[in-house]
Amino acid sequence: MRIATAAALGMKGSFCPVTRSPSPNMTRSFAPGFHISYNPSSADYGTDTTAIVIQERVFFVLSGDHAAGLCAAADQSGIAGCVDYFVEHIAQANRLSEHLMATGVNADPFGLMPTALEVLGQDAVQRIASAAKAFDPAQDTAGGSQ
Repeated sequence: MRIATAAALGMKGSFCPVTRSPSPNMTRSFAPGFHISYNPSSADYGTDTTAIVIQERVFFVLSGDHAAGLCAAADQSGIAGCVDYFVEHIAQANRLSEHLMATGVNADPFGLMPTALEVLGQDAVQRIASAAKAFDPAQDTAGGSQ
């Protein structure tokens, strides 16, 4: 995504709070509790990624540039629209995304599920878990809890 495109979506650059160095991510905040983050670098995730970031704690990560789609979904329907978009694009979930832990499909050693439930609600968490299991039935026995 070009900087002009990101700016047109209302996304802005930021600085890493720890190092104070520029972050490669472009972000846009929405209702309290979540923002959309696009990272053009492939260094950490193997490709560029777009994330729904919930309370600066839970990261639902899609491989590729989904910034325009997620920003449009958030503009139109808030976090519920972002959940719909994520479910529709579950096949593009990045292997490092935390959606499997946060929805109870996999073990949740970081205690992400309470945050997901608080912001998304039980129905949305179950929809994401169901979509993940439908995409990869092996997830149904991955040791998580429902």
